[in-house]
Amino acid sequence: MNGRQIIILISAIIVSALIVWHDLPIEFPGIIVRVFMMFVKLSIVLALTIFVYIFADGKKKSAMKEQAMISAQHMHGTLC
Repeated sequence: MNGRQIIILISAIIVSALIVWHDLPIEFPGIIVRVFMMFVKLSIVLALTIFVYIFADGKKKSAMKEQAMISAQHMHGTLC
């Protein structure tokens, strides 16, 4: 886990806590609608967090691919 991913997770926890803090207490008139809306908001935060978390790591070349590219460049004489 890198620094970006840790920041993303902390931010998601803070946003989720703020959503619950704002939506509670749930009173009788409209209980079902309010609970449903709270879970919809939390689901959206969770989905966005998962999406951003996965793509925050970025694409990294493996050591074998880098070595193969360097070997190919040596064979063709294109390495500077």
